[in-house]
Amino acid sequence: MKRMTLVLAGVLAACACPGERVSAAPGNHASAAAGNHAAAGAQAPLHTGACDRSCLYGLVDQYLKALVAHDPSRLPLATHVKFTENTNTMKLGDGLWQTVNSVGTYTLYAADPQQGNVVYYGTVRENGQLALFALRLKERNRQLTEIETFVIRKPTGIHGTFETLTQPDPVWAEPLAPDQRLPRERMIHAVDQYFNGIEQGNGDIVPFDEDCVRIENGRQTAPSTAAATGAMAGRPAMNARQQFNSKAFNYIKQVTQRRYLVVDEEHGVVFGTFMFAHPGNVPTRDWAATGLPADPNALSSYPNTTQIIEAFKVRNGKLYRIFAYISLLPYRQSPGW
Repeated sequence: MKRMTLVLAGVLAACACPGERVSAAPGNHASAAAGNHAAAGAQAPLHTGACDRSCLYGLVDQYLKALVAHDPSRLPLATHVKFTENTNTMKLGDGLWQTVNSVGTYTLYAADPQQGNVVYYGTVRENGQLALFALRLKERNRQLTEIETFVIRKPTGIHGTFETLTQPDPVWAEPLAPDQRLPRERMIHAVDQYFNGIEQGNGDIVPFDEDCVRIENGRQTAPSTAAATGAMAGRPAMNARQQFNSKAFNYIKQVTQRRYLVVDEEHGVVFGTFMFAHPGNVPTRDWAATGLPADPNALSSYPNTTQIIEAFKVRNGKLYRIFAYISLLPYRQSPGW
């Protein structure tokens, strides 16, 4: 499996682990606990020291191997570890753990050695079907304390071209020259303006790079072409700024629960999760003929929320690349954290 790595310096709560790859402790079995936690039956030995990049990547690799083996007991779990799949808290070993067949070739890692966090984008086969899979792990002393997973399945009706995700764009791993970088706070502000621009239908407040490219669920959605589907259907070719100014996304009434999880000034990357609220009562262009939505399955046609698992490459203060997985959820669903 070919790996691309993003080394991200983040804003999550501080924790540490050792600078070497982790192996599962024998007899380390996970069991359910009350509330939002799962307790490990036997704990890996406690270690101290910094967890470097290879240690964090090793945790992801170990997770993926345990996942395919349907065996969470292979993981080094803390006494209390919270596990979610698509915002729902559940017992570790449930959900995708029971249905996964294999892991695909697309591997994009986002690591934060200072804070003990690592993020992964990839694909899986589930009961023979291709699905998108993203993972956030948080460790302390080489033991997992938080496991946040995202599984985007085609039958949910969400847009995307999953088959295109075979190898990641190398731009995400490229460090910026010192004069292209911004302080952490300004990077977050630049990204936050993106979501403010969606809410306001105003691309002029967003610091888009002229060459900005956005990929969502494997499909390029900006720049868009005249043959675009979804919100951009029937419109001329547009870049990201023009899309916002066209009011095509006005059906996204709010962008809530903006979780800025990881910021890497060296690579110019901001990663987080964001909740898009679609109330289903904001007319779009396809309502014009009858006053009702032409496509009853469109996100604008009924109340729903999408969770956006998104990374931004910020170069010279501009949004240069945007990469997202999008998960369809019930209206007003919370991220579970």
